[in-house]
Order: sequence, then C-alpha cells, then structure tokens
Amino acid sequence: MNELIIYGDIGESMWGDSVTASTVKNMLDRMDQGDLTVRINSPGGSVFDGFAIYNMIRQRDGKTTVYVDGLAASAASVIAMAGDEVVMGQASMLMIHDPYTMSVGGSEDMRKTADMLDKIKESIVAAYESRSEQGAEIISQMMTDETWFTADESVSMGFANRVEAGKATVSNLSRPWINKMPETVSDDPAEQNAWRVSLRSRQLELKAK
Repeated sequence: MNELIIYGDIGESMWGDSVTASTVKNMLDRMDQGDLTVRINSPGGSVFDGFAIYNMIRQRDGKTTVYVDGLAASAASVIAMAGDEVVMGQASMLMIHDPYTMSVGGSEDMRKTADMLDKIKESIVAAYESRSEQGAEIISQMMTDETWFTADESVSMGFANRVEAGKATVSNLSRPWINKMPETVSDDPAEQNAWRVSLRSRQLELKAK
C-alpha cells in the first residue's frame, strides 16, 4: 500500500519535525503508481511547499484518500483538499486562515507584499472551493476569521467526506481512566438538528457580512 505520512511543519522548520515538498517528491517517486493514502497531523507552515505537495498529490494516478489523524491547519489543510476522499478522525480538527508573512522595506514594498498575499489567498480559496460548496466569499471570510472546525463541522462544511470513529477494544474498555470518562453526547436526532441549525445560522451571518 502506498502511504504518505505528513506529520510536523510544512516546509523547512527549526522547531521540530518538518515535511518539505522535495521530501514528498522523493517519497512519491519511490512509490508505485496507483491508490495512495495520505495521513496528516500538521499545524501548517510554508504555503508554497503546501501548494507543491497539494499539486503533486492531485497529479497522481489512482485514488487518493486523506486521513486527518489529528490536525490539518493552515498549509496542511490545503494539502488535505488534494484527496479524492477526505476522512476526519473522530477527535481531529481542521483550521483555515488568511496567509501572512514578514516583510521589510518601504511603503511600496509593503503594498507589493499585500498584493502578493491577496493573490496567495485566491489560490488557497480555490483549493477549498474545489471541495466545499460554500462559495468563495464565505470561505474567504472564514479564513479572515481564522476558523477552526471539528471533524463533524468539517464534513458539514464540505471540506471532508466522513468521520471515522476509533474502534472500541476490550483492552481499551478495561482501563479505569476510560471507564470513568464522561458520557458521550446524546445521539438524539433533535439535538443533532439543533446543532445543524446553529451551524446554518453561522453560515448566514458570514454571508450577510
């Protein structure tokens, strides 16, 4: 099975584990053509490395299934959109926000940097819009707001296809810190509908801005 693991920062990082576009290319070159599984747990990083990884995955033959194991934030959330199917782990999250950078120079340099960031944002919005039916304006506003999505919200907003729950095992259930955990939220359809109504109200608020 072809499996690509993207754990850590996207691009070169001095803070810890990182995954660069060149590293991903080397890994993909060593794989057979065909179906690919991508597993993500990343806070994001370099938007251009993210774009390169996104495009390399999109250009492969075969089906690509992306699993968000923990977090797909910032540039990592763009990479997640490359999947033919995106599966959120039950306790995973996805985060989108406006691109940002550091710049040095005069007023003209700053204006050029702002224009560059606007163009980068257009490319990011296009990647999200390729999966979600929310529309560019709503996605753009959610990016400006720096929006965090739970696994269920990611599916509801169209950024993912489904949530995959962990499997209960005898060894897990026998552990005292598991047995004493609080009860899970009710599966009552009325409560689920109230959650959907609340989310829809938020979407309408964003549209009205």
